[in-house]
Amino acid sequence: MSITDKVRGNRTIRLPIQKHDDDNFVNDVKVARETVDNLYEKHPELFPATFNEGYVFNGRTSSSVSPGYKCRRIKLNSDGTVFTIAAGFFMPYMTGITEEVEKTLFLRCFNVPYWGLTYVSGRNDMYWYRLEQSLGRFNLVGTTVKTPEALPQDLLADEKHTRRNGNKHYIAMTVAKECILGAEMTDCASEKSLTDA
Repeated sequence: MSITDKVRGNRTIRLPIQKHDDDNFVNDVKVARETVDNLYEKHPELFPATFNEGYVFNGRTSSSVSPGYKCRRIKLNSDGTVFTIAAGFFMPYMTGITEEVEKTLFLRCFNVPYWGLTYVSGRNDMYWYRLEQSLGRFNLVGTTVKTPEALPQDLLADEKHTRRNGNKHYIAMTVAKECILGAEMTDCASEKSLTDA
């Protein structure tokens, strides 16, 4: 099979597992199976389409950035694809614990430079830069809606005014059912510009 025959895609399943439940989830296979099965029953849209054909647990993976934390992996019976199950309290790619970095990242709203974040919270400038950039990665911002039928029929579109590097910009947003489905920045508030965005 050539590399173009199969695209790797996103191999992480992000689930709402709380920090206080994570140790049991990682170390007790019975708890892990109950958790995954219950979450699949409640939120099948978070899982791959062939998940209902069964799965087996396939080891664990650890984080070099967050030592001591591990994630379970599963292998689908349908095609042998392996997925990492990431708990919701982790940042993308296990780069940090959300509650430990959220306040420092909040300072970026006020243009605090990366060296200032390092001075206040430790680590290094590149760590904070990469963490901020990861907020735009697909597995955090991408929608979990896998079937067009699940999309709401009624959508709301509006724009928000903001500044970037001292210049005024507009963010065209599409929302429905308390969820942001899309957002795009534009330099102009004309109907055509916002429609294109």
